[in-house]
Parts: sequence; C-alpha cells; structure tokens
Amino acid sequence: MDEGGVPLLPDSLIYQIFLSLGPADVLAAGLVCRQWQAVSRDEFLWREQFYRYYQVARDVPRHPAATSWYEEFRRLIMVPCVEVQTLRDTLTRSCTSASPTRDTSLPSVPKDCP
Repeated sequence: MDEGGVPLLPDSLIYQIFLSLGPADVLAAGLVCRQWQAVSRDEFLWREQFYRYYQVARDVPRHPAATSWYEEFRRLIMVPCVEVQTLRDTLTRSCTSASPTRDTSLPSVPKDCP
C-alpha cells in the first residue's frame, strides 16, 4: 500500500500471482499485509489449491459439512500421513498373506504379521 492506504497492486493481480504458489507459500504471503491476507483466504483460490494439491477431479464437490475450501483443505492436510500409510501397509500385508484355501474376499491378518 502507498502512504494513503491505496493498494499498489489490484487484488486480481495478487490473486493471479497466488495461483502460481503452493499452499504453504500462499499462507506465508498472507502474512505480508491485510490486502494480501484477504486475497490469500479467497474461496476460489483455495478451491484451485485443493484440486491441484490433492489431484481430485474437478467435478468432485466439497464435503457437505465443510464451510469453505480453505477449511476443507486444512482439514484434509491435518490427516496424519502415518496413519494412512499404516492402513495401506496393513491392507497390502493382509491381502498378500491371506491363505489361498480361505475365502479371500475379505482381508485377513495372521497373528504372526509384524
């Protein structure tokens, strides 16, 4: 902003710049000034961030309980990757260690699985 409080750049230009940034950089840029903070919380910006970061098809809507794209992005980013990886490892292990004589439609984890 100049000394009179008038923005030096229009919001639309800042928005276009923010579109080229990743989520962490958008949040960091939002700390610069009030104008940038307001643009960094734009719903359309976070919608784009969401689809690009999570690589979700654009016809997939936001979760019905989500109040904004920013909050939905934040909610999903807080899901610990360790838990997701642990579940994936368990399912992989259970599917590969299932006995061929059993019904393999449901995964089973033998007691001796680490």
